[in-house]
Amino acid sequence: MKLFGNASVTLSQYYRFCSYNTTDVDVANSIAISVKLPCTGTGTLFSATQNWTVNSCHGNNPYGWFTFAERYAVNTLGIDLSVYNHRVIVMPKGHTSFQEADCGWAGLSTTGPVRPYPPIPNSYLYSYTWIAGDTWGAPWLWFHELGHSLWLQHANSPGMEYGDIASAMGAAKGYGLRCFNPPQVWQLGWGSPYVPPITRRNLRRGVGRGYWIPAAHTESDHFLRIPLGEGMGADWDVSGVPDSCAAQLWVSYRASSVVYDMPWKDVGTGAVFVHRWNGSSYVAAPKTMLAASLRVPNGKSPSDITDMSYEEDGCRLVVSAKDFWLGYAYVVLCVKTSDDDVETDCGNRLDDDCDGLIDMDDPDCLRPPSKVVSPGGKRLPPPPPVRIPLADDEENGLSSTPGLIFEDLLHVMLNGKPRSPPSPAPPSPSPPRPPPPANVSGPGKKAAANSAGSPSPGVGIPKGGRRALRL
Repeated sequence: MKLFGNASVTLSQYYRFCSYNTTDVDVANSIAISVKLPCTGTGTLFSATQNWTVNSCHGNNPYGWFTFAERYAVNTLGIDLSVYNHRVIVMPKGHTSFQEADCGWAGLSTTGPVRPYPPIPNSYLYSYTWIAGDTWGAPWLWFHELGHSLWLQHANSPGMEYGDIASAMGAAKGYGLRCFNPPQVWQLGWGSPYVPPITRRNLRRGVGRGYWIPAAHTESDHFLRIPLGEGMGADWDVSGVPDSCAAQLWVSYRASSVVYDMPWKDVGTGAVFVHRWNGSSYVAAPKTMLAASLRVPNGKSPSDITDMSYEEDGCRLVVSAKDFWLGYAYVVLCVKTSDDDVETDCGNRLDDDCDGLIDMDDPDCLRPPSKVVSPGGKRLPPPPPVRIPLADDEENGLSSTPGLIFEDLLHVMLNGKPRSPPSPAPPSPSPPRPPPPANVSGPGKKAAANSAGSPSPGVGIPKGGRRALRL
């Protein structure tokens, strides 16, 4: 099976690269067997005896296929299935020819294990994944579906399911394979914040706070985590963030590096990403949202990314990409003094609108505001995004199948015949950490990131040691 070895792109190498060498596919102890399913059967599904058929992928039918295959493996082949925590059925090619409508998926998966729903990672038993025979050779499809089995949800952008270019759980846009986005890396225990989480205690209205952050492929602990909900309404809160804001933002710098993480065609092309995800544990259900992609000055950025700052709606927090140096991006966090988009006080020594210009250095103080505003100084809202139908089972009337995620839209990506990306040379060794500007948090401020940014015991998957997936 070239998917798992003896190929230029393998699932095993995919996991090793994206997990920073902490997770692998245990090829030596994985097995593949051939099972011929009857057209119908009866099996014990969720403690009840139920009938199933291969002519339908809805309801409990996919689980019925597994019960038959598992009985065959145990009773006929004498296989001890207890050592295999990820179980995958690769369907025959052309399975839509004998199944009813709405079964044209590229893959299905349980979210997490089949049962029981574990309170701690060590009690994980096994998951179920189904891969279409016509597309089973795509490493990204396996990486995506097995991501669901590790509790990851789809990575979206506003108005678009799978729209996050920064994650294999999205990847509807972009050039080649990719790893996961920062919230998902954190969920899996593959990485932690580059500095301790940035809360209201670390922010001051009208004062920019800068950070040099490394490219994602160079360090596992590479992102900023900003839980704005912590400290809401506290007497000590002088951040200027409205009490109603509870968003949690994740800021990272991502650049195309090697064949396993190529959001863009050219190696070195990158952008600062801002994600929104309010989850707090490895089993959290919310989907990640790519809120913004920012152009990095002095760096190599895609031509279609032009914005260099982003304001989180209802929070007054502005994230700005300011500079690039030797693989690091310099980002500044600033909380506006009001909801206005202009410098409102030209003598308070504050950057009221968080555009990087203070008082009389801001043209707003020298002439009438030239920015595009509506009456009252408010920025005109962008046009509503084009709504693209979601591919989740609940959006397609498939909620009768418990726990399964139907990947109808994946065929669009897999059958679109994307260009095969070349295998560029591995990136050069990580550059020395750049000296941060005065009064700026940077590479030298990282010391407490692991302890403060990692999920607490019993809440997240602990880091350390390599984990193996047995298939």
